[in-house]
Amino acid sequence: MSMQINRNKLSCLLSLLLMAALLFHSDTQILALVKNEYDPTTLVFPSFLHTMGIRKATKWHLMVYTKNRVKVRDPQGLAIVRLKTLDDPKTTKDDDEVTGYGVNSGQNIIVYNKSMTSLGFYGRNEKGQKRLDNPTGVAANDRGDVYVIDTGNHRLIRLFNSGKSLKFVRAIGGKGSLPGLFLRPRGVAMDAHGMVYVADFGNHRIQVIRPDDKLHVWFGHQGVEDGQLWHPTGVAATNGRERWSHFKDAFIAVIDLDGQRLQKFTLDGKLLGAVHLQELGFSKGEMNYLALDYYSNIWVTDRVNNCIHKFDRNLVHLTSFGRKGSGNKEFNEPRGIAIHKRFGQVFIAEKESAQYYWIGTDIRDLKSSWNPEPGLSSLTFFLTEPSYITLTVEDKDSGSKQTLFERVKYDSAAQEIILDGYWHRVPSQRAKNAAVATAERPPGKPGSYVLKLKVEPTYSSINYFAKEVETSLSIP
Repeated sequence: MSMQINRNKLSCLLSLLLMAALLFHSDTQILALVKNEYDPTTLVFPSFLHTMGIRKATKWHLMVYTKNRVKVRDPQGLAIVRLKTLDDPKTTKDDDEVTGYGVNSGQNIIVYNKSMTSLGFYGRNEKGQKRLDNPTGVAANDRGDVYVIDTGNHRLIRLFNSGKSLKFVRAIGGKGSLPGLFLRPRGVAMDAHGMVYVADFGNHRIQVIRPDDKLHVWFGHQGVEDGQLWHPTGVAATNGRERWSHFKDAFIAVIDLDGQRLQKFTLDGKLLGAVHLQELGFSKGEMNYLALDYYSNIWVTDRVNNCIHKFDRNLVHLTSFGRKGSGNKEFNEPRGIAIHKRFGQVFIAEKESAQYYWIGTDIRDLKSSWNPEPGLSSLTFFLTEPSYITLTVEDKDSGSKQTLFERVKYDSAAQEIILDGYWHRVPSQRAKNAAVATAERPPGKPGSYVLKLKVEPTYSSINYFAKEVETSLSIP
């Protein structure tokens, strides 16, 4: 599996989609040391040569690029795909050259890139049934199918991208409460089989549309209890058939309860779990859009708290990335989010701009301890992303250093490393087994030590980013 990105110029694409622009760093590995200053690394900046210095774009960039014909007015959903019609099968150098679709709701326009150097717009000149009214969500696949939630018209619009332009195919649904009709729909998602999942906001349900545009199934009962739905807005789905899916999961993730709740369902609507913003320590908030990554992590935008909430596939909260502001790793009302799963490219739309990141990793709550009875050292920590870890130990008395292991993969969330007196890793279950003779575990050498963990992501950013943290350990 290749999750390494090529150094292609995405500057034009990012400007068109309002996804990036500010010089940050050179195309060399960045080693992030622990500092007191604000610098979360769950998302990191792309290398300079990959973006030619462009990672954030504002309304000014779009105005200049379109000669003031298109302005940023209420950005909403985003979708990112690698179109098969634009792929050269003889090379992998173009595999990260994605096609993106951004909803500019206030102008009833879909902005997309026809190529890496040209823009396209759907909605500027359309009339009749082809015309959009307050569009919100958008979903797309690599075959060219594009679905747009036409909220003001209570419809789902199907478009097709031949690789040259975006054309109207048909309108699906209309205003109503019967299955197959919609009432102020908001979010949309598509799985690997072309099933389309619509958050039917006003009818408090999720409707699933087949590739032939007929109703497949719907689920949801109006209510505020977990397992019910109340004003669903964002939706994401995976059916276990996607190529770039590590766990081959099959589930639907839904934001509802006026942006206060994230729920997870089976593909036929059975509740698998739920989490509320209040449980994360937020007294208020408004989750809007969501996206899944290669590991089935769920990324959710929160326009009130100006951050991105990240959950693992079991709805364990991993981190909340970002804060309000216009500086590095800050947001102003984030809305749509899209992730290119293969390489870990992340695009986020804001109130008047958009940003482009790579998935990185972060580590927190690193602690060390010594248990004299079995003679074991323990390191505990929390990872916001599956990561490769390199562990070294330094004897502070002699100055000697030893690498204990290199690039061993650990999952996200709470983790533990247990070491014996020879600094060998001990399986957690064996370490907890008191029946294992202490003689099998040589006592640790008394002294003062520094344990250093180098943490690296598994995506393309591994060649450009690493984070190093350390902790002290004393063995009496």
